[in-house]
Amino acid sequence: MLFTQEKINKLNAIEMDIYLFIENHSDEIEDMKIRELASVLHVSTATILRFCKKLGYSGYAEFKFKYKESLMHATPSNVEKFPNPAEDSEKYFKFESTHGADELEQKILEAVALMQKATKIIFIGDGTSGVLAKYGALFLTTMGKSAQYIDSSFIPIPVEDHSNTFIIALSVSGETGALINRLEGFKSLGATLTTITNGKDNTMSKLADIALYYDIPKEEFMVIGPQKSVIRVNGASQIPAMYLMETMIKACVKKTKKLM
Repeated sequence: MLFTQEKINKLNAIEMDIYLFIENHSDEIEDMKIRELASVLHVSTATILRFCKKLGYSGYAEFKFKYKESLMHATPSNVEKFPNPAEDSEKYFKFESTHGADELEQKILEAVALMQKATKIIFIGDGTSGVLAKYGALFLTTMGKSAQYIDSSFIPIPVEDHSNTFIIALSVSGETGALINRLEGFKSLGATLTTITNGKDNTMSKLADIALYYDIPKEEFMVIGPQKSVIRVNGASQIPAMYLMETMIKACVKKTKKLM
C-alpha cells in the first residue's frame, strides 16, 4: 500500500500538504514533473524529494511510477462502489436463533411499554448519533408525545428524581466514555435505559435495561483531523439505528402489537 497509516503519521505539515494535493489530483500527477509539482505547492524540489524518501522511495521518479501502479490496481469495485441500503438490509440484523426476529420484536415491545409509562422521554447521543437523537425527539414530539434530546455529553444532568424518565441512548460503538458516564448518572437517579448500538458486547448494552442492537461491519475512512493529523472514522450506516428508533416511536404512539 502506497500511503499507509504509519507512513502518513510521520509526515510534517508541509509534507501533509503534498500528500493531500496528490490524493486530490491523482489524474494530474502522472504528467507532472517534480519542478511543476513544487511550483504548484510553493515548495522546493528538495522538499518533494524528502517527501518521497520518507515514504520509502529513492526519488520522485520511483514514487510516481509506484503511484501510477497503485492507481492501476484500484479497481472500480473498491473506488466507486456505493452501498445500496435496500440490498444490504439483510445484513443489518444477525440473529443467533431461528426465533431471532420474534425475540427482537419482543424486546422492542418491552421498551415501548416502558416508554409509554414514562412522564419524561430523552433521546441521547454524541456526534452523528447525537443528530439521530435530535431527530428521534422531534419525530416523537411530532407524533404527539413530548420528548427531549441531548446531543452533547457535556450538557449537565439535573439532579432530581428520574424514576419516571425513559432514556433512549444511541451509539455505534457503545463505548463512548463521556456518554457512558452520562448514562450512569441518569441510572443512579432512577432512569430506565434502552440502548441502540452496533453489536451487543459493549459497555452501554450492559448498562441498559433493554439493549437493542444491529450487527453490521465497520467501514473506516481516513480523514484529516486537528493539526492536519490523519484519523480513522467509522462510517458504518446509521440506517438500522434509525429503523429501530422509528419502530419504537411508531409503536409507542400507535400502541402497535405486531411490528415486523
